[in-house]
Amino acid sequence: MARERTKGLEEFFGYSLFESLLDRRSRRFQMGGEIPSGPLKYKSSHKPVPLTELEEALLIWAGGGMKGLNLSDFPPEKGLDLEVKFVSKTIPSLGDIHRTEIFYTNDNGTYMIKQNDKIMNSLGGIKSLKPEKRLDVILQFFDECRIKISDKRAELAKEPPGLAIHNTWNVNKPGSTLMIPVTDLSAGLINILFFYERIGHRYNFLDELKNLRPAGTEKWLKNGFLNKDKSLNLIEAEIRFASAYMAEQPLFCQNVNLAQQALGLGGWLFTGFASRYMLGADPDSNGLGFKCIDSDHPDSDWGSTVTAIPVGLDGHFVGFCPPYYANMGEAVDAFNDMKWTNWETDKMPYKESQAVLDATRRPTKKEIMVVKDLCNYIYETYGSFPAFSDTMYTRMMVQSHVIDLDFYDKFYSEGTYSKLHKEHRRNWNKKL
Repeated sequence: MARERTKGLEEFFGYSLFESLLDRRSRRFQMGGEIPSGPLKYKSSHKPVPLTELEEALLIWAGGGMKGLNLSDFPPEKGLDLEVKFVSKTIPSLGDIHRTEIFYTNDNGTYMIKQNDKIMNSLGGIKSLKPEKRLDVILQFFDECRIKISDKRAELAKEPPGLAIHNTWNVNKPGSTLMIPVTDLSAGLINILFFYERIGHRYNFLDELKNLRPAGTEKWLKNGFLNKDKSLNLIEAEIRFASAYMAEQPLFCQNVNLAQQALGLGGWLFTGFASRYMLGADPDSNGLGFKCIDSDHPDSDWGSTVTAIPVGLDGHFVGFCPPYYANMGEAVDAFNDMKWTNWETDKMPYKESQAVLDATRRPTKKEIMVVKDLCNYIYETYGSFPAFSDTMYTRMMVQSHVIDLDFYDKFYSEGTYSKLHKEHRRNWNKKL
């Protein structure tokens, strides 16, 4: 990747958070764009100007890049076992599970930034390096994590119901870079179920759609292992857990939006799309190419696209559920193997990591059996895991592009863009 030291790069590293917050706006009209009708009718007189790889790398790292080890600074006996790994990124993650991966597409192809199998074994991390070395590490990590999954711009939905009508005129157009965070909710649900069945909790999960019957855990209630007075409904629980894990997506998009200001770029974050269409359930477009399964939910008679559930991108990012595992018991075992291999002293942030490791409890055989019973009940009853959220899900995207200053000068008063937007092409040595 080109590492040319431009004025734009100097501005990026020197730009303050306060200025980015002041400059933060959605700027949707890019060079090469067009609004075909109405009072804002306008056709750009310029060709689209794509982002450089360097700009894309900085945006993605700012959005959710790895920077070292986290602190995990709470008592081991009070739930440190919720932690899946000890990774510090530019955004937080519930239980430090970090099962949101970033996909992006541009004129040259479609890519995945695969970070879930990476770790940076240093508490100081990137911040501890000399300023001139920080960029090198960020770009090296970007190169190591990037996987090209297609030589073409992603074939995404272009109209409702896959894409909301107010986004049809400018999403995923030539010159733009569209970033799509995708969250694995299967891993998150397994991890949080272990937390809710640990000592001190022992929750009794009930199925609202089945007359509040226990979700596969009758024997654990009868023998007193679970607490019948601590009940939690499945739908409520899934909504609560899924929303917490998906919080990584708006956090990523907001960070990218702030970084756009420091780079002098336009763009915006948005939710006006249907996840299943974008990931690969639409028979008319490949989306990101995720494998999809048909849900056996008895009420799902709405057509193939609506009922097809994305479960993974083969070979790169897959859910902890069938068809990647024979059953949910195997999936739970695989999740535990993944999680606890991160619990090694050289991957932890403490001076006395061994003492913390020794003081942190792991799931007992009975707890593992309870979680397997819960997960098998969910999958066998509803034909998917989770039952009421997709295995792989995207709720928010962010697009970045070079804005057309002429459009904003024509329709707006002074103050619609910053000095960095005005000087962007010169600062980054871009030619029209």
